[in-house]
Amino acid sequence: MRAVVFDWDLTLWDSWGIHLRLMENTAAELGVAAPSPEAVAAEFHRPFRQHLLWFFGSRPDAEDELERILASYLSRYDGILAFRNYLFPGVVSLLGALKRRGMRIGVLSDKIPEFGQAELQRSGLAGLVEYADFKTDARPYKPAPDGLYTVLDGLGINPEDAMYVGDGPQDVACARSVGAASGAALWSTIDRDATLGEAPTYRLYRPHQVLAAVAEADGSDGADPWVRHLPWPWRPDADNPQDDQDSGIVSSDGSRDEPDSPTWTSWPMAAQWRGRTGELAQLPSEANPIAPLSLRSRLR
Repeated sequence: MRAVVFDWDLTLWDSWGIHLRLMENTAAELGVAAPSPEAVAAEFHRPFRQHLLWFFGSRPDAEDELERILASYLSRYDGILAFRNYLFPGVVSLLGALKRRGMRIGVLSDKIPEFGQAELQRSGLAGLVEYADFKTDARPYKPAPDGLYTVLDGLGINPEDAMYVGDGPQDVACARSVGAASGAALWSTIDRDATLGEAPTYRLYRPHQVLAAVAEADGSDGADPWVRHLPWPWRPDADNPQDDQDSGIVSSDGSRDEPDSPTWTSWPMAAQWRGRTGELAQLPSEANPIAPLSLRSRLR
C-alpha cells in the first residue's frame, strides 16, 4: 500500500458539533423550531444544500430560498471555527506517522471548497496532505468514482495501491468502485449499519488503526510494531513515544495505569492528554451525541 486517502467531515474533522450549532442558529434566525440532532442525523446523507432546504425551505427544491438560508447558516461559522481545533484526537499524529512511513496522503470530500479548504488550512494538516479534492459543481457526489480517481491521479498512485477511509457507506462504495481498499471510520460514523453493510475492507474503531491496516496490507503481520494498535491495550506509536493518548491514564505523579476492563467506552482522561488539551476542549462523545466514539477490544 502506497497511499491513504481520507474523507474530511466526520473522518478527520469533527464537524458534527459545528453543524448542530449552526443548524440551531439558522433556525433561530429564521424563526422556526430547531431540528433535533436525531432528525439532522437522519437527513445527513443529503448533499449540503439539499440538507438545508429539507429543514428550512418551503419545499425541498426551493432553490430560490437557498441564498437566505445559507447566509443564516454561515453567519456564525467563522466564530465557531475559531473556537478550537476540531480534528479528532490522534489525527495529527496519525498523518505524521503515515508520512514517516513514506505514505502518500490525500483528501476527498463532498464538502464545498469554501468550507473544506478553510478548515484544512486552519487544522494544520495542509502540510501533510499532498492532494485535496473538495466538491465542485463539475464533480458528481460520492459514491461516483470521479473524485477518487482525481485524487489518486494527483498522487500518482494506482487504485490497487491505495486505501480510502471514510465514515459513510458512500465512501466504502466509492473505494470499491475504483478497486481501492476501504476503511470504515467507525469512530465517527452516523449510520454504522449502512456503512458496515457495504462490507469495508477494514473496520477502524480508532484513527490509529489505519496504521495497522497499512501494515496488514503490506504483509508485515506481527513483525510490524504498528500492528499492536489492533488489540487492547492500545499502545503509543512505535516511533513516537510522545503519542500517548491510547496508553492509559496519566496520574499526577507521571505514572500510568492501564484500564481494568477491555470494554472501556470513552477516551482516557482527555483533559490530561499531554500537550494537546486544546484539541480536546470537548469530548468526542459530547461533540457528537449521535455517533459517540467507542473503543473495541477486538474487531468483529
